Amino acid sequence: MIYTIERANMITDQLRRFKSGYAHHVVGQFANIDFWLNEVLEAQKTIDQYNSRFNNIRDIQKNWINSHGTKVYDYCPHCGGKCELSNGTPSPPNRISSSDMNETRRNLVNSAYYFLTRCYRMGLLNDDELKQKCDLIGTSIDPNDLKK
Repeated sequence: MIYTIERANMITDQLRRFKSGYAHHVVGQFANIDFWLNEVLEAQKTIDQYNSRFNNIRDIQKNWINSHGTKVYDYCPHCGGKCELSNGTPSPPNRISSSDMNETRRNLVNSAYYFLTRCYRMGLLNDDELKQKCDLIGTSIDPNDLKK
């Protein structure tokens, strides 16, 4: 698992707990709502910038390999040394699929949304505050989620 997804999943899991947690726990976390929304925004930014960071890594590694003649031979499980069938060309880094990134981002926003709507139903946020915070994380409000 890569850092970008792992971090977003940790935030998602934490926020998901607030959706169904005890009210006194939710109130305690609401006191830190700006912290949690900043965590969501930073994780979104990290996800959104993944391709750029990946391209930087890939390009710099490729340049290094070419300019330094770097060789990395495959391991041979039979002889315990370098495989004679390997040409020594290092493998490029593995890119995470955009669908995995999109799913991670969607789960992150959804968990934040459900935390916000829980706070709204508990009377911790008014209509305008809920809309402002949902706009901040880039999601709309489903009127069916506002029933107290």
